[in-house]
Formats: sequence, C-alpha cells, structure tokens
Amino acid sequence: MKPRTILIAAALVAASGLALRAQVLFDRILHATNEPQNWLTYSGTTMSQRYSLLNEITPANVRSLELKWIYQVQSLEKFEATPLVVEGVMYTVWAPNDVIALDAVTGRVFWTYSYAPSTLARLCCGRVSRGLAILGHTIFMGTIDGHLIALDAKSGGLVWNLAVGGARRKVLRQVQVVAVQQVAAQAFRTFHGVGDG
Repeated sequence: MKPRTILIAAALVAASGLALRAQVLFDRILHATNEPQNWLTYSGTTMSQRYSLLNEITPANVRSLELKWIYQVQSLEKFEATPLVVEGVMYTVWAPNDVIALDAVTGRVFWTYSYAPSTLARLCCGRVSRGLAILGHTIFMGTIDGHLIALDAKSGGLVWNLAVGGARRKVLRQVQVVAVQQVAAQAFRTFHGVGDG
C-alpha cells in the first residue's frame, strides 16, 4: 500500500471510531454519571436528580460568569423541557414541537426540525413539550397530538413518525420523556435486531 492510501485508511478508521463514540447506546444512558460533560436524558441520568458532577463553577467564581451566546426561539409559549447535550451538541425543543440542534459552545445552529401538530389536539396545560430522548443516532420526540417522532441526530431528517395516541387523547403529550426513552430503546433494539443482553 502507498503511504497516502494508508493515511486515508487510517483517517477513515479514526472517523468511524468517532462516529461510534458519539452513538448513545442504552448502556451510556444507564451510566450517564460517568460522563458528566453530557446530559444524556431527561434530568441528566436515570436517577432523575438533575445534578451535575461538573465542578468548574464554584461559589468563588460564579460572579465572573458571562453570557457567551443566546438563541432566540420563535415561540412565546413556556418551556418545560431539559435540553440534551451529547458530545458538544445541544438538542432542545420549543413549543409546540420544533427541535433544534445547537453547538453548545458557540450557539451555532446545526439543524432545526418543525412539526405541525393537528389542530384537533386537546391541550390541558398549554402547547408545551416535555423534552427529547436520544438513543443510538436518533432523537425521539413525543408530540402534543399523540405522535412519536424519530429524527436523525446528525441531520435532523425525519426517520419515522408514528401515531401512538391520536390528537384527541392525552396519551403521549404529557408523558415524561423517560418513558419515551424506554419505548425508544425497545424500538431501536427491535429495528436494529439488537438483543437485551
């Protein structure tokens, strides 16, 4: 093999290793405390303590914090979702069901996905989302009209859209994302033929 071919092959192997590292397997979610720089699930971990082990911000230096970036959403609704952070990408949702992927350091937009819910949706608590879930390379969102949507985490492209409750029933709209995460985990295993053990 020529040196240049070897270099290209080595680069491809390294790039594929990075892609595998960025994949959020269920084991990573179960052991989320081992990577506090990421926020892999609703409330940070499956223990739902909403506590980070990061310690760079302390009572001694909190006064020196300054704003680095801001992103203005196109919604006046309230926010009830916790963003996910995976390998420096922040995934969040704004009302009613628009998903955005941002560079967590700079605020640069990677992609957005807009979903138009049915006008028949019966809302109890406003047009809010409880957040997102991630598994593999897929972002999952429960919509306010009873759909479970899967998006490609890298591109924001629609993978699938499944009606699970119907617009008139309050099935998926107000459910905690942790339950969606479990459904997504099973769907991922079934779709990819991965066993539980």
